[in-house]
Formats: sequence, structure tokens, C-alpha cells
Amino acid sequence: MRTPIPRLLLPAILLVLVLISSCGREEPTVAPPPPVIPGEVVMNEVFAAGTPGNLDWIEIYNPSTQPVDISGYKIYDVGGQGGTKDKKKFPAGTVVAPKAFYVIVTDTTVSGNDGFGLSGTSGETVWLENGAGSIVDVIAFPALTAAQSYGRLPDGGTTWQILSTVTRGAANKQ
Repeated sequence: MRTPIPRLLLPAILLVLVLISSCGREEPTVAPPPPVIPGEVVMNEVFAAGTPGNLDWIEIYNPSTQPVDISGYKIYDVGGQGGTKDKKKFPAGTVVAPKAFYVIVTDTTVSGNDGFGLSGTSGETVWLENGAGSIVDVIAFPALTAAQSYGRLPDGGTTWQILSTVTRGAANKQ
């Protein structure tokens, strides 16, 4: 003779089975950021507290011993990554000499709707991609004041920090 299953146990078993079966459904995933492909140039300094006459900019640095043609490279923030804004293209003929800097102003619309402002009050992420569309550098910078920038020390190195001396187009210093 079998023992009957208590009445409250059956609903509990059904609930467990429903929960287990729902665990198998596919959850939406957040896409990880694309991998960075090491390039010959890097973003070196970010100034994000621009004002009229002193606009937001990003400094590019060439740590190599050869000139690098960055014609067709693009720089963008989350709007450019998501397709809600254009990516800002580097002009044709842009060459960065060895151990030299190139500054691109971001909050302008000189060549169409390709400008974007950087958020100095909250910080954000910026991507640099080469002419083939591969990401060669990415940086997430923090909130900054008008007297600060965010840069690599030493130039082209792996360590980023808030700089109290803004050094547009020149070697970074604390």
C-alpha cells in the first residue's frame, strides 16, 4: 500500500518544477564591450569641462618611432557607439609624428553632425577606432572640473589619472 502525498506537498512540488523549468529560458544579455585591438596611437589626455572658446577635446599620442596616418580614424562616445550620434572622423591627411600629439576637438559640428560633448560632470566612456572600424583604444574617464584633465602618466603608458595641469598637445604632468 502506497502512502498518499499530503495535499500541501503537491502544490509545493509543482511550484519547484515551474521554477526549475523557467531557469532554462534565455535571459537577455548585455553585450560586453568589444575587445581593444592594440594600435600604434592611443588616447592620451581628455579635457571634458569645455566652455565656449575652450571646447572639449581628446589628445592622441603616437608612442612609436614611426609617423602614423590616422586619416579615417573615428572617435565617439556612447551616442556614437549606439548609433544615435555620428562618430567624429579624423580629417584626411592627419599624420601623427613619432612621440608627438594630435588634439581633436569633440564638441563641434564643423563637418556636419559629427560633434559630441564630453560629460565633465559625470564622466563617460570614449572609443577610438581605426579606419577599418576596429577599436584601438577605449577610456572611461571620471567627473572632471574645468581645471582638470584625465591623462596617461607617462605619455602613452597604461596608468591614467586626474591631472591638475591641463597639457593640451604637450607632455602630461601632474
